[in-house]
Amino acid sequence: MQPEVPLPTVLLIALGVLTVGLGAWALLRRDRPAAPWLRYLWTFLAVLNVAAWWSFVAAVWLLALFSFRTLREYFSLVDIRLEDRWGILGAYLSIPFMTILIQVDWYGFFIVSIPVYAFIIVPFLVVLGGREAKGTVFSIGAIDFGLFLFVYCMGHLGYLLLFRVTWATLFIGGVALANAVEALVIGDRPISVRRGVGMLAIAVPITMAGAVAVQPYTEFALGHSLGIGALIPTLVLAGSYTVTAIERDLGIAPDALAPGRGQVIHGTRAYLFAAPIVFHYIRYFLEE
Repeated sequence: MQPEVPLPTVLLIALGVLTVGLGAWALLRRDRPAAPWLRYLWTFLAVLNVAAWWSFVAAVWLLALFSFRTLREYFSLVDIRLEDRWGILGAYLSIPFMTILIQVDWYGFFIVSIPVYAFIIVPFLVVLGGREAKGTVFSIGAIDFGLFLFVYCMGHLGYLLLFRVTWATLFIGGVALANAVEALVIGDRPISVRRGVGMLAIAVPITMAGAVAVQPYTEFALGHSLGIGALIPTLVLAGSYTVTAIERDLGIAPDALAPGRGQVIHGTRAYLFAAPIVFHYIRYFLEE
């Protein structure tokens, strides 16, 4: 029998306590870079509760707006040419295109929407708007990469939300727990092998225990709950490590984060690698 209290509400309360505690800890340490991921955790929790209590359609379009904001911040930081505006417009238009596919549950088209169709159309638009060939390869690569990472990867969370709100909530909660451990163990220091192993040694048991605790809501078998619990912090660490290098290349300073200057990218980096892989794990093994 399903519990009476929806899982998003349960996690909203639990993660609210976590947020207050970590926020107080961050203020005591004057650790400003810890704030972005806490802020965007609440954004994702709001999306979950909109889907649970009101409308999946509204929730998935909120995610689309969030993807637009992240992609816009990325484009404001990457060194692309003025004549690439047609390619950038094509990338922005890919967001509602992909979101509609999620809304109507057209998985076959969704899965190739960005890595096939957008990746063909955007280079054409870049060349169409370009006055000279120099810089074309970089512009195409930069636009397509941003579209893949900040729109397509995040879009998998929207599709997971379509399957079940409880499954998306398990994912968000697992990422939040892993992110909290990362902030406590690693913080702003470089992610080394020793620190990464230390973070996983703490985070994996916690997320595995959390996944098992919400089994009555997700209805996953014990083995799959443990597998997802172990998978999430591993992917969070891999995503944080990779996007940290991207942030350095874009000139994002962890001690000077602000809207439009890397705050959104920094605050959501933990979700980018985890969302598509957890989605495909659930779809392959567990979708009914």
